[in-house]
Amino acid sequence: MVVDENISKGVLRPFERFIVKKQEVYMSILKRFSDIMSSNINALLDKAEDPVKMIDQLMRNLNDDLNKVKAETASVMAEETRTKREVNECQSDVNKMLDYAKRAVEAGNDDDARQFLSKKAALTEKLTALNNKYEAARANSEKMKQMYNKLTLEIEELNERRATIKAKVATAKMQ
Repeated sequence: MVVDENISKGVLRPFERFIVKKQEVYMSILKRFSDIMSSNINALLDKAEDPVKMIDQLMRNLNDDLNKVKAETASVMAEETRTKREVNECQSDVNKMLDYAKRAVEAGNDDDARQFLSKKAALTEKLTALNNKYEAARANSEKMKQMYNKLTLEIEELNERRATIKAKVATAKMQ
């Protein structure tokens, strides 16, 4: 457009100045209208915002989160228990293989003793892996317990603040 080119060059004829001024006026009016609408909408939202209702919604959200964390914590704790049982069973199998190897040596069956010792070595490797798995499960279980306890404390604190805020809101409405 010619006007745009002249504006960029810095050369404007009188009617072009009028067009530019008119555009600036329209933009100014639109900006003011936008500001007025924005402030009115914000004022309506502020009036509609009830602190007690907001806290009640927050409480519902926290309780939903607490239920999810509780279920997940139970699942993680069950995994820890299952892994611990696997570690104990594997340790028992390692001890049995060692006992069988000793008995085989006492009986003079060196070939059987070697087989039992090789099974024991394989079980020992498995035991190491299971111990690592158990430690990871135990650490996860501890983290989930801490998260559950923290969320429970937050809910208790919010319940206490909720009562205080309800009393303040009731007092403010009476005045």
